[in-house]
Amino acid sequence: MTISCIIAEDEPHSLNRLKNMLEDFDYIEIVGEAEDGEAAIKEINSKRPDLIFLDINMPGKNGFEVLQEIQYDPMIVFVTAYEKYALKAFEENAVDYILKPMDKSRLEKSLNRVIDKNQKLDSSMLDMIKELIKKEEYITRFSIKGHNEITIIPEEDVYYFKAQEKYTFLCTHDKEHFYDASLKKLEINLNPKKFLRIHKSYIVAMDKVAKIQKQFLRDYIVELSDKEGTILKVGRSYIQNFKVKFDL
Repeated sequence: MTISCIIAEDEPHSLNRLKNMLEDFDYIEIVGEAEDGEAAIKEINSKRPDLIFLDINMPGKNGFEVLQEIQYDPMIVFVTAYEKYALKAFEENAVDYILKPMDKSRLEKSLNRVIDKNQKLDSSMLDMIKELIKKEEYITRFSIKGHNEITIIPEEDVYYFKAQEKYTFLCTHDKEHFYDASLKKLEINLNPKKFLRIHKSYIVAMDKVAKIQKQFLRDYIVELSDKEGTILKVGRSYIQNFKVKFDL
């Protein structure tokens, strides 16, 4: 028996790690991959795999939004960084999860569980997982560590976060501070009603966006209301969600 699968995962190292681990399971055939929500929907509906490894938090559309647009009922293994309430929901039902960073023994257990039960993700289960994840506490105050003190910055003072080389910076009205967290982790722990990932290198506070300009070939840039009037480009894979959030 061969089980076809698609991997929807936006972090290249996680995608490659999962692909490498799946090579040891000869009954699994990877028929496609996607690095954002829109691409995942097209790939899944086109190839209709038996199984999907689905990252919950992807650019464009998240895993739950992807599921709403799938035209059939595949088996699902969530790929997630959530470590609290949602995991209990996964563990008690047919759908399963792989917690990042991925572990081969956990992957094998997940495959056995989902394939043996061969149960699909129904709407009530999906709603329950979504509600549990909403209970995760969002970060509202950010600790900036100095040599001899820790400065606390409230979320209303944050204009945007940027990734630069291997570092992340929290940017206020007129300063930027080193912040010890990846944009991926921040995206999970920031309130999605207040913050929006617009690029692989930027998360902006939506109420700090002063202007939006449409560029050639459907590109967009935003101008922030900080001291410098910072201008940031919206990444192509983030445009659709950006347009929805700003009603464009």
